[in-house]
Amino acid sequence: MSKHPSRVARALLMSLAAGGLVLLAAPVASADPGVASAFTFDGVLAADGTLAVTQTIAFDDAAPDELVQRIATKQRVDDNSYYTYDVTDVRADLDGADADARVTTDGDYVVVTLDTSAADGKDVTISYAVQGATRTEKSSTGDLTVLSWRVLQGLSVEVDAVSGTVRVPGVPELVDCTAGPPGTVDKCALYAAGTTASPQPNFQTSARGPGEQVTFTVGVAAAAVAPTATIVDEWSLDRAFTLTPLTAAIALGALLLGGALIWQLYRRIGVDDAASADAPIATFTPVAAGESVFTVADDLRPGLVGTVATERVDPVDVTSTLLDLAVRGHLLITELPRAEHGLLDWSLTRTQRNEDQLLPFEHRILEAIAPVGGSTTVSQLPATLAPVIADVQDSLYDEVVSRGWFEARPDATRGQWRTRGIAGIVVAVVAAVALVAFTRLGLLALVLLLLAAGLLWVADRMPRRTARGSRLMGGLAALSSLLATHPMGEMPKGREIAEISRVLPYAVVLGGKDRWLQAMVLADDDVNAPDPTTIDWYHAPDTWHLQDLPVSLTQFISTVQGVLFGR
Repeated sequence: MSKHPSRVARALLMSLAAGGLVLLAAPVASADPGVASAFTFDGVLAADGTLAVTQTIAFDDAAPDELVQRIATKQRVDDNSYYTYDVTDVRADLDGADADARVTTDGDYVVVTLDTSAADGKDVTISYAVQGATRTEKSSTGDLTVLSWRVLQGLSVEVDAVSGTVRVPGVPELVDCTAGPPGTVDKCALYAAGTTASPQPNFQTSARGPGEQVTFTVGVAAAAVAPTATIVDEWSLDRAFTLTPLTAAIALGALLLGGALIWQLYRRIGVDDAASADAPIATFTPVAAGESVFTVADDLRPGLVGTVATERVDPVDVTSTLLDLAVRGHLLITELPRAEHGLLDWSLTRTQRNEDQLLPFEHRILEAIAPVGGSTTVSQLPATLAPVIADVQDSLYDEVVSRGWFEARPDATRGQWRTRGIAGIVVAVVAAVALVAFTRLGLLALVLLLLAAGLLWVADRMPRRTARGSRLMGGLAALSSLLATHPMGEMPKGREIAEISRVLPYAVVLGGKDRWLQAMVLADDDVNAPDPTTIDWYHAPDTWHLQDLPVSLTQFISTVQGVLFGR
């Protein structure tokens, strides 16, 4: 008796367990997202490159409540570029009737959403047209137009079997098929084209999970189908400055050609005319045994010397002119007494100790700082001379042109070429921005900027001396060497200070100032006695000695240049 109840109990327990399993299994079946029994792709490629697509998705008895497909409108080519596709005429049918699908755009996808709650045992058809899926490729037999399209993509359900056919114009010369999750390159189970059994390209593959892809590629003769691919390049520094044999060759060619053009331009316009011989412009003329005096040819003034040498009017040209005017008797420079630690200043007094003819730029300077009988101080030069400095510079430039040393005013020539150089910089910057933003020719952009900077650099070297000006330059070089080497003790006895004074303005411009100032110090025949008026063009306080001249005159030169041209 005891065995029978236990057998009944065991049977009852087994029945209850089986019923429990059935109850537990019911929710799992209802939560199934759906499985399509088959996915069939039918594509027709037109001669204009448009691919017409019809997808048939069959459900037996596991249709989901909602079916979603995301069709990509972009495909990455590399890190800096991608293909774009134009997907149009999207439609969905359920068993031949309009499924009232919702078609939206979500970033780089066209999203098709439709209600499939009643799709058990029915077929869902999604159709669309796509432009941009054909591109040109090279092959051993010539150019091909290649169609590459993800025939299965972005589907929200699992598919038990995938197959399809793409009808193309002409004879297929290339076919390929890959399948799997995005980014994989596994081959399809079967793909073929151009055979007796498969005249049109077709493919088959096994079950695919939600979101998996099948990419089908077909190539035909280029004449049969037009390429429609559109590649969009994304900007990046790496892309803009891509180094390839082509970009390097373009940049190098532009650099060599542009450099050669700038050099030729400079040779034709900026190089001085050749001189047949140097023009002797100044020398030390012997007047007695072991004695010589400084003589200058052609009334050449120190201010003109500096302008010809540097092709511009510099502060030293104006300063040397003031010294020259004083030495020649048109100005008296007087060093003013000062309190201990006070600022040093000088008065400039107009004199008429010499009646030689003034050049226009000299006349402008004298009239500005000290009309006849008038005077000013160096500290007041910003108010008296600075306003007419531009006129003085104009007069100097006009003088060097009128004497035939330059073909045109150096400042005007520089200004014209600077304008061209700045325009070149602007054009180069605009071109460089465009090249960097829209092409891979960033190296060429750098070359253009370099060439424009080169043109601006050459602008300051474009003033051209005539043959006469070149001869003068040779003479100035000889004079500079002479001032640096001529013995200082050969001045006529008793006239050393006066003769050395005539040298000083030229030494200020061409070099050698310090040694000639020292020569004046050595000419002092009474070192213990003050020399406030020993120099007829430079007076000083009562306690001043000739030994103080190097410091005084050096400070005078620096101060004049500072107050006139400082900012």
